[in-house]
Amino acid sequence: MSPDPIDGNGPATSDLIDENRPPTVQDRVEYLLLRVTGAVASLLPRRAALMLARLLGVVGFELLRIRRRVTITNLGRAWPEATTSWLRQTARAAYVNLLVVGVEMLRARSLDAARVIALVRLDPEAEQKLRDIVEARSGAVIVGGHYGTWELLGARLASLGYPSIAIMQDQRNPLMNRELNETRGRLGLEVVERSAAPRRVIKTLQEGGLVLIVGDQDAGTGGIFVDFFNRPASTTTGPAWFAARSGAAFLGAWIHREGSGYRMGFDELEEMDPVTSLAPGTDREELVHGMTAAYMRWLEDVIRADPGQYLWLHRRWKSQPAGEGP
Repeated sequence: MSPDPIDGNGPATSDLIDENRPPTVQDRVEYLLLRVTGAVASLLPRRAALMLARLLGVVGFELLRIRRRVTITNLGRAWPEATTSWLRQTARAAYVNLLVVGVEMLRARSLDAARVIALVRLDPEAEQKLRDIVEARSGAVIVGGHYGTWELLGARLASLGYPSIAIMQDQRNPLMNRELNETRGRLGLEVVERSAAPRRVIKTLQEGGLVLIVGDQDAGTGGIFVDFFNRPASTTTGPAWFAARSGAAFLGAWIHREGSGYRMGFDELEEMDPVTSLAPGTDREELVHGMTAAYMRWLEDVIRADPGQYLWLHRRWKSQPAGEGP
């Protein structure tokens, strides 16, 4: 049987974060540092704040070296023919991108829908195509990846005016997790707990809304293995399962940093119509597997446009099929 669509949207159930646990001393210290950093980032002009983020990214790569080996190893697996110089340069860019994402989200507390629209460009033709698809198919399941400034992707989706929810991996620190979700909420994007996700997702789609799932992290024992850069990667089946069950559109959304702003776009991921394909005799598991594989192929193509804007610090290939090493 296919893995559970929610348990497959992250690590194994035993690894999920308990949002209700009391914060530890470490949690409180980390949260204090977050608030102080956020205050500094908000006081500085945006250009200066992003320059600081880039500097901190370089420092993190060159001096702190947290997960540097993981980052370079991941890039080497994806580009086995790459030179050592290219791997280091791209890994450094990934660190810089992560700090830019962090600073943008810290500053997002002061954003409103109008400022999000000004910051993230969506071509009118692409927006109209999205609206036509959503209205024709009663909502859309939209998948993304940890590429570009992915947090602004959800904010821009919410600005389109449709009911919008997101299913995302919780942060380890409950204080920081609550802060992040409150910021998302102020931008119009509601984050749904996994326990309530199946009902909320179907309800949102029935209302013609948008469901965003960033499902490109290692899914542990809850996922299925599909190729990602020619290597098996445990991946959630949740997005494909929801789209197949509801008949909603199955779209990929990307956000790419360009100059001082961002550009966003959509791609249709279906090679077949989930509704007509689920006729009697159709193998649902085969359909979901194919849609999940299409998601990873699409994301791989997006990443190849600028590998330095992807989150290579994550151990994407941590889980492997039985008998194969990481």
